[in-house]
Amino acid sequence: MDQALASRGVTRVPTTPLQPRVRPWSTQLVAETSQGRVWCKASVPEATSETAVYDLLTDVAPDLMPPVWAADPAREWLLVPDQGTTLREVATADTIVSLLSGMLRRYARLQRASIKVTDALVARGVPLLAPADLVAAWDELGIHPECLPALRAAAERLDAVGLPLTIQHDDLHSGNVFADGSSAGGHEARIFDWGDAYVGNPLCSLLIALRDPSNNFDLPDDAGRDARLLRAYLTCWSDVAPTAELLSVVPDALLLARVGRILGWQRALSRSTAAERDRWRPSITHWIAEVVAESR
Repeated sequence: MDQALASRGVTRVPTTPLQPRVRPWSTQLVAETSQGRVWCKASVPEATSETAVYDLLTDVAPDLMPPVWAADPAREWLLVPDQGTTLREVATADTIVSLLSGMLRRYARLQRASIKVTDALVARGVPLLAPADLVAAWDELGIHPECLPALRAAAERLDAVGLPLTIQHDDLHSGNVFADGSSAGGHEARIFDWGDAYVGNPLCSLLIALRDPSNNFDLPDDAGRDARLLRAYLTCWSDVAPTAELLSVVPDALLLARVGRILGWQRALSRSTAAERDRWRPSITHWIAEVVAESR
């Protein structure tokens, strides 16, 4: 941290950096400097290469990504300046749908830009999980083989629409989005925390995003709200396929995205202790149960 700051002419305030969280998959240090707060993140090698994601996506969509001050790809270390409030901190139950709609439009634009660098992302360690790969991964898990026909059919329908493979954040919610501190925060959104990302079908990103109002703002499930968020996102893909056709395969994308979540948790817990696995295993069993239920 000190070496990277010095190379930018920045000095760290001489106090011990804080370590606000330690997880089996990553940890962060936060320090105060002559130019504000900075964060240093370190991840396990099995996590998605965030250094690659930031590097390549910033090349094609610099206005949609947070700045990075230093990166060490060999150790998967990132040093980033603090970006202020998240969308979750800006939003309320009354404004979250509007703000998420703006964020989803920006995120779709980022996905469109990522098409140019998907091969480079995979070459630098970002997992490739196209719909057929997710089906194959479920098969390799060796659990609930009765789900395979539904998963294969979903993958075939999703592929038939013809959407290109893009970056897929896989944990897209308001807590992983920097806002500008105003009511227009969704329209200035910059996405961060790419440790679960993979290259796959873009619609899979909707799995977590659609749940955000309920999970983080205690709002009841609402089909009308989901439809509004879907319209905001799918408009950005209407030149590739008709919106009605895209809407018809959203359930297929959400089914397959659940398999992606299971694989992400496996990567995240690849170096965990027995106690850590016991703590976080319910996250995997939850997604398995959803795959089974939605495959019926």
